[in-house]
Parts: sequence; structure tokens; C-alpha cells
Amino acid sequence: MTSVSLVVRRWICAGHAALIAVLSLAPAWLFPPSPPGVPGIDKAVHVGLYGILGALLRWAAGPWGKRRAAGWLPAAGGTYGLLLEWLQPWIGGAGRAFSWGDAAANLAGVALFWWAVDRFLRRGNDPSGHPAAAAQP
Repeated sequence: MTSVSLVVRRWICAGHAALIAVLSLAPAWLFPPSPPGVPGIDKAVHVGLYGILGALLRWAAGPWGKRRAAGWLPAAGGTYGLLLEWLQPWIGGAGRAFSWGDAAANLAGVALFWWAVDRFLRRGNDPSGHPAAAAQP
């Protein structure tokens, strides 16, 4: 299996973070209304988008950066979600508002997916092909 360089991993992660910013700060009228009878679907979207961010952050940390990044990268992802929620009323235009529920879903997504990818990589299944990943405690 070919290895994806850390530089490429980080650009992919940055691209996803930029996509989240565009979606978070776009006017509400660009998005379809939630389907009736499906409460909380927007929270699932938040968990999913920020979960992918959490997974990419862990992947971009690489096999040797895991220990250093274990605390601050998930916190940075959660803070990013909180910041974008806070900016919505001012930048997002009509129909966008700050929501503690959305902020919590953002943080939950980052933390849960970071943890899941970390568990996967710690089992020696690092798709980068670095054998040192399996040796980390």
C-alpha cells in the first residue's frame, strides 16, 4: 500500500475544514428545510461533518505525532466548531443563529471520530504503512 505523505494529509484536512466554514457561514436559504418527522437531523449532520474533521485531524497527526497532538488537536477542532457557530449570526446572514446544541454536536463529532481513528491506528492498521504506528503505546 502506498503511503500518503503528512503534507498531503494536512492539506486534505485543511480542505475539509474550509468546506465546513463555507457550509457553516452560508446563508440559511441555500439549504433545504429539515424533513418533517425527522427531529434532530441537523445535529446528525453536525456530528458527521465534524466527525470527518476529527478523523482527518487524527490521520493528519501521523503515527509519530499522536502523543503530542492527542490533547490539543481535538480541542482545536471543537474550538473551531464553537467559533463558526459564534460567527454565524454576523457572517452567515439571515436565518443563521448560534446554537449550543450545534456546538455540542460539533465537539462530539470531533471527539468521537478522533477516538475511533486513534483506536484503529493503534491496532497497527495505519494505512500510511508506517510500522512504528503499531509500536506506539
